Amino acid sequence: MFEEMKPLFDEYNINIVAVSNDDIQSAKKHQARDQLSHTLLSDSELTVIRKFGVEHHKALGGESASSKTFFGLPFPMVMKYKPMAIPTTLLIDENGIIRWIDQAEDVRLRANEFKLKEALKTLVA
Repeated sequence: MFEEMKPLFDEYNINIVAVSNDDIQSAKKHQARDQLSHTLLSDSELTVIRKFGVEHHKALGGESASSKTFFGLPFPMVMKYKPMAIPTTLLIDENGIIRWIDQAEDVRLRANEFKLKEALKTLVA
């Protein structure tokens, strides 16, 4: 979704930085696979994720090392409970102040495009 919204972000002079608890190699594979043009940071120790208070303590997640690819998409073969990030979108201004937060109630969901567009219109106006 963020790639599709890139023209809007460019219009508002917004930089996208994504943080994931994936290790560096998995993050690189993800960035290449999904052709992401924005910065994707690896936070495998959850340092930044914990500082923002968006750690999900009992998420069921796949082991990337066990993934097999089907139809071009990775599917983990081993699942286990592990801490990970709650999908959260933050709009942070040039002074480092968080101006808007959208956090998914379901860890399988990501940002809501409609809510993000409305927030951008309100904050930039």
